Amino acid sequence: MSEQATLLSCGHEVLDALQCHYCTYIQNDLIEELALPKDAHGKQREFSHHDEFQFILVHQSCELSFKGYLYEAKRVISCLEQDQLGEALNFIERCRSWILIAARQLQHLVDHLTPEDFAFFREFLSPASGAESIRFRLIELITGLGADSPYVSHRGHTFSFRDFLDRGPAEGAGRPKTRWWTAEMSKYDQGLNFKKSFLSYLKRNSIAPLNSLIDTEQNIQTCTDLLLKDDAVAELARGLIKLEKAILAVRKVHLNAAKKHISESAGTGHTDGVMYLRSVLETARCFPALTKAYEQLEREGRLS
Repeated sequence: MSEQATLLSCGHEVLDALQCHYCTYIQNDLIEELALPKDAHGKQREFSHHDEFQFILVHQSCELSFKGYLYEAKRVISCLEQDQLGEALNFIERCRSWILIAARQLQHLVDHLTPEDFAFFREFLSPASGAESIRFRLIELITGLGADSPYVSHRGHTFSFRDFLDRGPAEGAGRPKTRWWTAEMSKYDQGLNFKKSFLSYLKRNSIAPLNSLIDTEQNIQTCTDLLLKDDAVAELARGLIKLEKAILAVRKVHLNAAKKHISESAGTGHTDGVMYLRSVLETARCFPALTKAYEQLEREGRLS
């Protein structure tokens, strides 16, 4: 090592100890630490199975992608509130890209983790569940899924988004061990989201009724007319539908992973596993009327 150089912990020799350096800029040491499994007390433990590493890494990668979505989501809302539809669509596309990255990461587990290998370390996960991902819940809220939106049919009862997530922890088989709803989710639900801001734009410009993206029965024709226009509003509406489909892609991969890894057994979070995930995939929608109109137009071949 030269006399004037400094040797960093990563092994690189640099001219100035305070210069911007790749390993410190991306916090490489922290990345190495985060990939190690922890026990219930937060203490590092050994990997229980070789494939536990990829399981942790995939979910951490998803959380980073979710963080990217939430970061760009603020710009979406800001642009919509300022009637900047073109800019809003650009940031919606960024959000869509982030969520599709997460879907591809989860697909890695479907492709490369066997049920037998997952069984080796699944016992260390219970009663944790991917449903506890706060960032994914915030994505649902900031995109347009309201607390009162239909969310899941569970054991003969249809729950709203908040009702299902806000069930308190309770002893007993099949009962939730974690209250999934948090105070931060309440703040997001009360604040602006893509749907509220888009509806406000439509109202300010006298384009469509205020509830035009919500009611799935009375406003299908309104949404159909909106989607078939050749203007910035229609382009944005179609962008929101593509974004909704990307969110559904994450749910679908999660469902496929559950089908492969746990079959019809209960989920680690004490849900009904595959049945729960299938019901959410079929029920939860940020833009129900818009989605229904789009799907109808697709079937009829009326979308270019």
